[in-house]
Amino acid sequence: MAQCSYCSITILFGAVEADGKVFCSERCRDSDRLLERARRVSFRQVVRKMNELHRGPCPKCRGPGPCDVHHSYKVWSFLLASKWVDLPQLSCRRCARKSQWEGLFASLLLGWWGVPWGVIITPLQVWRNVRALWGGPDPKRPSDELEKLVRVGLAGRQQAESGNGPEPPSLPATGSPV
Repeated sequence: MAQCSYCSITILFGAVEADGKVFCSERCRDSDRLLERARRVSFRQVVRKMNELHRGPCPKCRGPGPCDVHHSYKVWSFLLASKWVDLPQLSCRRCARKSQWEGLFASLLLGWWGVPWGVIITPLQVWRNVRALWGGPDPKRPSDELEKLVRVGLAGRQQAESGNGPEPPSLPATGSPV
């Protein structure tokens, strides 16, 4: 089993190879290329936007922060078909917990019904949600994952503004321009 060079998810099959690296999808491949470009974004610009997002209101509920990147996990299965996902979201802890509980219950109800993956992946996704419910990023400081999101978002905006690439990944709107 390989691990995605961008998002670190375990790849069971369907890997995309590029530039000597392995990715879970073309989107991760493109994001990794954008991340290379993001390394050239001004550190001061990244810190300003990262702190603005971390200290600002939650993009989902508009409630108070701190906001960071949180993950929830789901699996759906039916007979021979199973699909499992890692759902990262920029939100406050309250919204993150809501998504994690939803992922936990959805996986418990809908994950078992596929052979063989449903039976194998469901306990894993349930465990990931339980771990995320009681873990998560440090609320006192922005996480490395938030920094990565901000860097890629800023690089994508610069790339789109210069007309050299696709639309950038979206960064939540806050009161001031980037």
